[in-house]
Amino acid sequence: MAQVKPRRWSWWLRCLLGGWLLLAGLAGLAAREVSITILHTTDLHGHILPADISYPKEEAGSDLGGLARCATAIKRIRAETPNCLWVDDGDTIQGTAASFMSGGLMMIRALNHLHCDAWVLGNHEFDWGLEKLARCVEASRAPVLAANIRCDATAPPAIAGNLRPFVVKEVDGVRVAVIGLTTPGIPNWSRPRLIGGLKFEPSVEALQRALPELKRQKPDVIVLAAHQGFRTAPDDHANEIHDIVGWCPELAAIIGGHTHRSVSEIVAHDILYTQAGHWGVCLGRLDLVYDTDQRRLTRRHARLIPMDANVPMDSEILALAKADLDAANREMAKVIGTATKDFPVAGAPARETPVHNLLCEAILDRCQRAGHPADIVIHGVLDERAGIKKGPITVGVCWSLVPFENFIGVFEVTPAQLREILEEDAVHYSREHFSGVYGAKIVLRVGAPPGQRVVSIADCDGQPFEAGQRLRVAVNSFDLASAGKRKPRLRAIADAPEAKLVEMSDLVRVALMDFIAAKKGISPRLYGWWRTGAAR
Repeated sequence: MAQVKPRRWSWWLRCLLGGWLLLAGLAGLAAREVSITILHTTDLHGHILPADISYPKEEAGSDLGGLARCATAIKRIRAETPNCLWVDDGDTIQGTAASFMSGGLMMIRALNHLHCDAWVLGNHEFDWGLEKLARCVEASRAPVLAANIRCDATAPPAIAGNLRPFVVKEVDGVRVAVIGLTTPGIPNWSRPRLIGGLKFEPSVEALQRALPELKRQKPDVIVLAAHQGFRTAPDDHANEIHDIVGWCPELAAIIGGHTHRSVSEIVAHDILYTQAGHWGVCLGRLDLVYDTDQRRLTRRHARLIPMDANVPMDSEILALAKADLDAANREMAKVIGTATKDFPVAGAPARETPVHNLLCEAILDRCQRAGHPADIVIHGVLDERAGIKKGPITVGVCWSLVPFENFIGVFEVTPAQLREILEEDAVHYSREHFSGVYGAKIVLRVGAPPGQRVVSIADCDGQPFEAGQRLRVAVNSFDLASAGKRKPRLRAIADAPEAKLVEMSDLVRVALMDFIAAKKGISPRLYGWWRTGAAR
């Protein structure tokens, strides 16, 4: 019988099969799970040191937070967890005297020292204008992110040249992208003079432009750091998280901010959301596990770590900020005048208080001195907990009364337009954004339909204004920008050419300090500017 020779193709098949099995085995050995930790802070507002937190209520307490405490935790977790990033989610520089006096650079030096991996711009970064912000952006060694800010040719080069939509970090072989968004509501809080040359886009519009560019860099994981907060109600002009998660399923997680809420983790449209409160009261920790074989996330979890007295403050950050903190302490301790009696603030803002009248008198005085006299001031109590005790008045007391860097604007209105502005204000009666009035006597009907809440308006002597009168009204820049869309009519009236708006560079806080210093001794006063009920 003839011998049958084996077919050559079967030998090759066995070789190929063996090689394939060997490669598959090697690939299986190479496939692994990579753990990645992203630490996050938000709304530090210039706080290196702990502070007395009283808002929101669930975070109430004393001796909480501060970046010096967060720094201790950041260093410890980095030592324990090599695959670790840290992102700051904005509203970083504005909020304390020490940061203000340093032009925000105290906070930037701290971020640099701690090797921050990304810094997202928040709305309060723009409170001091673009010149000071440009210095901070230029000094930041962390990439500065905001995909929804577009710069035109008039924007400061330091901002236009350094602002980025995203950053991609390689972490143990895994490409982690952090894309940044600020709140698109900034033009409704900041006047054009503070943000000239910048356009703030809706979030999804910006992501539609930035994500294709990002995907060309082949990220394995995409995390969004947004200076925006998650709302159980629908999105508003400042917070667009629902819109984002509905459009962008590629996101592994969203790190939120802006609303000062503490959110360990929630999941919306299969995207994890987390937010680390404010002032460093907690450090956020987002843990991700990426499978390099399946090329997908297999686990994700977020939690908040309390930064209370159990966490010591980092000595290096304290030393770095010492000169700025000491200078601020000396400034805050300066005595500028005396209160003959207590200036209570109980019942504000719905009720007229001596603090309200003091602020308005200081604004009127500054307008007069600047050559832009006003007849009427519309300005609220900015902190319904901050009064003045009988005795010495320090610079620090004035900071508690005026914690924001708002400047003064003066414009002309007719009595009919004044009624429109006061009607708009009356909607917020008994809420924090109610301003009240100084220099005119008004009667409000609380609960009446919009447009019918101002029963009567009269001058200081109780006489009605004449229809053809031109009245000069002073307000702060926050209200001039519409107070976050709460006062659009005020803005429209003030911006009309016939209003002859003058935007002064004078800060309300400085006007208050100068007024007290000039008076030396001040006494509480009530005038009965507004009341509720029917017209007399």
